[in-house]
Amino acid sequence: MTDTTLQKEIDSLKKELDQLRKEMGGVISEIKSRSQSVARTTQNKAEERLDEMLEKLNKAYLSARESGQQATIATHREIKKHPVASASIAFIGIAFLVGLFLRK
Repeated sequence: MTDTTLQKEIDSLKKELDQLRKEMGGVISEIKSRSQSVARTTQNKAEERLDEMLEKLNKAYLSARESGQQATIATHREIKKHPVASASIAFIGIAFLVGLFLRK
């Protein structure tokens, strides 16, 4: 091989290598773009799911609060209807708790 032929082959390889670098840069850019797109889609789905879960949690909280308020109102009504019985039950409950604490 002559120096000229060798130089031509080297130059040809350099051109091919430069072309390969450009193509790889494009491939890397495409992969990066698709990865970002997938990440955004995944993030959006996660945020939607979180919003759904928060809404369900809020509904459960409101339902529990409403039930608690209704139970409080019903308890107050029963106490007003039967004040002596209510006081007796409260006294027995307190005595029971005091007995438990004193036993230990």
